[in-house]
Amino acid sequence: MHFVMIFLDGFGLGSEENNPIVTARTPNIDQLLGGHLLWGDRSIVRGKTRLAPLEATLGVPGTPQSATGQTTLWTGVNASKVLGYHLNAYPNDKLAQVIAGKSIFKQLADRGKQGMFANAFTPQYEQLVASGKKRHSASTLSAMAGRVKLRRIPDLKAGGAVYFDMTNQVPREAGEDVPLISPEQAGRNLGRLALNYDFTLYETFLTDVFGHKQKWQESIQLIEQIDAFLGGFLQAVKNEEVAWLLTSDHGNIEDFAIKGHTQNRVPALAWSNSSIEWPPWMTLADVTPGILELLS
Repeated sequence: MHFVMIFLDGFGLGSEENNPIVTARTPNIDQLLGGHLLWGDRSIVRGKTRLAPLEATLGVPGTPQSATGQTTLWTGVNASKVLGYHLNAYPNDKLAQVIAGKSIFKQLADRGKQGMFANAFTPQYEQLVASGKKRHSASTLSAMAGRVKLRRIPDLKAGGAVYFDMTNQVPREAGEDVPLISPEQAGRNLGRLALNYDFTLYETFLTDVFGHKQKWQESIQLIEQIDAFLGGFLQAVKNEEVAWLLTSDHGNIEDFAIKGHTQNRVPALAWSNSSIEWPPWMTLADVTPGILELLS
């Protein structure tokens, strides 16, 4: 079986109020859930689809943050409890050590499984990291811990990677010679690529960026693009032995009444065309152990 994780940074389960996810048109997600239901603290079991709310605060006071949430998500270790607080942005040395030892990519590689990090990296990104002006995120550190090849612009140009904005508009505006594609095509590309690997991760952090900037119309458009992306992805994998999970590290974009991260739970939206027993995911720390169990 092939397992795909689609990670949306800062995407929580909020109420109907001040929520662009509720306002956006999401026909593909609605079809999976049997209605416009990707909000609220609800659990859904419908055919091949499962939705569970994940606790993102991890039993530590305060508002969830990216470094600890993502480290937890991709290691199974409660990073907030390791530090005693929630850490924003990039993992510190202590969390980097956790990732180096417990990354989902490393754990899978140790079991003879192949992982792929589908996102593409630009030369500018690598130059910034080399100069010390930028640091690797938890996702990149996780992939590197499992000796996963980082995909670059030639891969993206050939359809062998997916950019975080789905359409390639961002790298094109930066001067890269890559084709402009639809979100549907990006989703199909991801699905096709994932069939060559046991585990695939794709992430976008635009949801968190737009939530911080409180861009209402842009957020609605982005959520609709994500839904189209999922539609294209489903087209590519619907007849294959695939399971996938859409999830996040903390809330943000779902509540414009709060500027910044929220304490809302985040979705574990899962689907498979195979008959599998889904793990009882309840917190971010349950995700990696559950995926390892499914791929064992």
